[in-house]
Amino acid sequence: MNYSWSKSIDDASDPGPTAYEQNLPQNVYDLDAEKALSSYDHRHRFVSNFVYAIPAVNWFLRNWQWSGIVTSQSGAPFTVVNGIDRANIGNGPAQRPDVLSNPNLPRNQRDPQRWFDTAAFAQPAAFTFGNAGRNIVFAPGLTNIDMSLQRTFEFAEGRRIELRWEVFNIFNQAHFDIPGRTAFSANFGRIFNTAEPARQMQFGLKVIY
Repeated sequence: MNYSWSKSIDDASDPGPTAYEQNLPQNVYDLDAEKALSSYDHRHRFVSNFVYAIPAVNWFLRNWQWSGIVTSQSGAPFTVVNGIDRANIGNGPAQRPDVLSNPNLPRNQRDPQRWFDTAAFAQPAAFTFGNAGRNIVFAPGLTNIDMSLQRTFEFAEGRRIELRWEVFNIFNQAHFDIPGRTAFSANFGRIFNTAEPARQMQFGLKVIY
């Protein structure tokens, strides 16, 4: 489990925005309230790759190689922000609403039109900061498989040609981006974009001599 803290806007070492936030504290006088999961905290992540040399039972199958990469991970956390200056400190990206209950829905209730429970948030009282913490809602995870097929033709000692066909996201799965995270906006809790591209293919030729 990874933890992080936001940095003050006046900190010269501020690295700038991370995955889903600007690294700015809501209240510079209450930095303890910024303790939260890291924006890169994928709680579960599995990555595996394989390479299989196809047995050469005849000339046609000689020097063929099949390989792939499998990635499966849970979603990273993100912060719900308030689009209204309730604390009366000036508009900025760091103010948060109040949270009334756990906004994360069960897996079987999530869909792009309602990824989390937007009713779990409320506007804080005027001239106050919201009590919602950083990174308390989880973005969609992903499962992706890339594969390639390669054949090598040897025509002299130390010289060969490699033909390669690569397919990324071979099953053309939709890898959703984070939902709208500005509280009470028209797109709050809804997903309109993907984080990764659809299936892509490419062919390559390499001459080694």
